[in-house]
Amino acid sequence: MATIIGNGDANLLRGTALNDLIRGLDGADTITGNDGNDQLFGGDDEDLIHGGNGFDTIAGGKGEDRMYGGAGNDLLTDESGNDLLDGGDGDDILRAGEGNDSTYGGTGNDLIYGGEGNDLIHGGAGNDRLIGGEGNDVIEGGQGNDVMTGGAGADRFVFVAGVDRLRDFEGGDDEIDLSGLASVNSFSQAMARAVQRGDDVVFTFAEGRLILENTQRSALDDDDFLF
Repeated sequence: MATIIGNGDANLLRGTALNDLIRGLDGADTITGNDGNDQLFGGDDEDLIHGGNGFDTIAGGKGEDRMYGGAGNDLLTDESGNDLLDGGDGDDILRAGEGNDSTYGGTGNDLIYGGEGNDLIHGGAGNDRLIGGEGNDVIEGGQGNDVMTGGAGADRFVFVAGVDRLRDFEGGDDEIDLSGLASVNSFSQAMARAVQRGDDVVFTFAEGRLILENTQRSALDDDDFLF
């Protein structure tokens, strides 16, 4: 394993084809892991971190960081700031912290936590689990069969395809965005495709199915949807 340590300046740090440990420390650092299963730590300030190939662990630290996992099953975390976390290919785990973060799972079956703040959470391709946390979040499953949980706040759930499940939709607070569907463009059209199945409401569209857990069909109204 190669160990590379920066300093308080803005460092340009590049790993090897091996499993590297890179610490940027203070300063606005640019860190590239390259090949191997790398551990990459940005530290304070606004860092740009690329994992490259391999199963990488990336931590942005404080500051408004941009983190890209690349290929492989990666773990991306941040502490604070309005950060960008992009998992890339592979089954990734993204843990955003405080701040209004943008998170993208990319290809693969990803697990994304938004944390505190008004976050944008996009699962991408694959069967993803997306958890908003505190704040008014926008959560989009993308392609695949996704499970979405908004958490506290007034959240927007975006459905585009697949079989998606909303765990905690709250009518009157949360919103379901169906504007990307070609098969419906009104509340009446959407409700014509909705049935009550036990405790859940199931919508069947040409693009796929949307399941609202623990929801009554009769309680839904036009204000709960965006077309």
